[in-house]
Amino acid sequence: MMPDWNPTTLIALAVAAETLSLLLFGRANTLWRSPGMTTQPQRFLLIRSALALLWVHLGAAILAPGGLAANYPALSLDTLPLLALGILGGLGLLLFALSIRSMPAQLVFFGGSLHLVVGVLVGWFLGEALSISRAFIIGLLLLAQLTVLWNDRFSWRHSWGKGSLLPFAVGAIWGTYFPLLGLAINRWGFWPSLIASEWAVMLLMLVWALSRPAGTWRDSSMWRSMTEQSLLSSVGQALSGLALWWGGVILHSILTNFNIVINTYVFNLRFGEALRARYLLYFALYIAFAAALVFSS
Repeated sequence: MMPDWNPTTLIALAVAAETLSLLLFGRANTLWRSPGMTTQPQRFLLIRSALALLWVHLGAAILAPGGLAANYPALSLDTLPLLALGILGGLGLLLFALSIRSMPAQLVFFGGSLHLVVGVLVGWFLGEALSISRAFIIGLLLLAQLTVLWNDRFSWRHSWGKGSLLPFAVGAIWGTYFPLLGLAINRWGFWPSLIASEWAVMLLMLVWALSRPAGTWRDSSMWRSMTEQSLLSSVGQALSGLALWWGGVILHSILTNFNIVINTYVFNLRFGEALRARYLLYFALYIAFAAALVFSS
């Protein structure tokens, strides 16, 4: 049930929650370049999914009213859409991890700009209003992204045939997944939606790992990196779910689009990847747009 707060408060909370989520995911995403990810990614993803499932259960048991049992979705035909949604999100996670482990971060995240387009279209299809101010912000974001993509066209051409289309597939998947997650939260509740979707991700990764059993479970660095990754991404996922709940699909699609600049900056600090001046423009855009979204509500 939506909190009985005024719209400005809800949007401000959504902006704060999604901003913190993006920062957590920024650090978590660097861990997909841990040693071993290029040779046994299926084991990394399976460990990550199992631990994320554990963190979500602990969160529901500690934070949710009535504890875990009261928020655990009953297995029935009614909850099958939640499992299907989780598999969709798991597919996006799998493709994202495979692309970010080797491709330059700016290509991966700018390639995921389809998230904005698909997310806004899904939100509009679900009945959300698209105000003039939001339409203007979306237009500016798309123009900026098209400009950056055009300027980076030679980098894309260089990576052609090496998974360069994966980021676009991820953008389309997550642009569909997150709006539907917001719809699921309103339909089934916050914790039941997260629990069911994480179970589905776990099952998907288990099937993938069983189909490609190569590798070892004795790599301690794999366990350490995926413990941190799963914890950070689980908290980030929960915060993103709150942003969806409080602010709606279209607002979330706009805010999450700024993972571009945060992740590009984080990968610059962690791996020394190039950080072009035009990417820094997004810092100013984020502050300006977040303020505009809050005060125009």
